[in-house]
Amino acid sequence: MMATRYDQKTKDQVVAFIKAYNDENGRGGQSAAAKKWKLNPITVKAWMGKAGLVSPGKSAKKKSSGGRKPQAATRQTSKAKTGSLSGVLTRMAGIQDQIASLQVEYDSLKSKL
Repeated sequence: MMATRYDQKTKDQVVAFIKAYNDENGRGGQSAAAKKWKLNPITVKAWMGKAGLVSPGKSAKKKSSGGRKPQAATRQTSKAKTGSLSGVLTRMAGIQDQIASLQVEYDSLKSKL
């Protein structure tokens, strides 16, 4: 069986979906995206990593040192970075949609010349 190649637009849509789902529900976006798009969860995890998103799953709790909880300022800082990354990603996906639409319009006009 051959591996499927996904375009950047699809990857961006999946990552934006995960971010929105996690913001609304706390977690579970990765699994929901894998089911919705029929993707391998490992693939989805890789796309999340490349987009700078971290999974809010149970493993994050295991990585804390000495059983101490992270300081509130640290959590707010990392949450702000993730939020801004997701905002940029969402805006980029919208702009890519506009570019695709303009490209179709351009090609249509060009063919009439």
